[in-house]
Amino acid sequence: MFKKIMVATDGSQTSIRTAELAVDLARLSGGSIIAIYVVDIYRLAHLPGYAAFPSLSSRLMELMQREGELAISEVENMACDEGVPFDSIIAEGDPSQEIIKRSHKSGADLLVLGRIGRSDLEKILLGCVAEKVVRHSKIPVLIVPAMSE
Repeated sequence: MFKKIMVATDGSQTSIRTAELAVDLARLSGGSIIAIYVVDIYRLAHLPGYAAFPSLSSRLMELMQREGELAISEVENMACDEGVPFDSIIAEGDPSQEIIKRSHKSGADLLVLGRIGRSDLEKILLGCVAEKVVRHSKIPVLIVPAMSE
């Protein structure tokens, strides 16, 4: 069964639902949870004024770090309530690359990610973290659909 389950979180309703499932799987298999939140620095760099105003970029990074801490703490509370061992990672970079890299480094044997519903055109134009992780992961990936799907 799965002993180290990595769950990606962003604090959204879909990621909360995803974390609940991951914690249940870890509890049932006697495993542990590693929650990961990735600050997408590439997306931030494309915001107007990001590079021109260092104080703005610094403040945005602080806000994203804080958002990550809150998202991680929700997963930690779920794991604690179920008696599941817990660890966390807050990383910076491209979300799909960081999730894959950190899952390998941590020895995870399952990745659990939420999928935000997007049209095919949006997938082509924007890409999708879950899709990229599924394509490149060396370990099994469980994708949890959004509630509206």
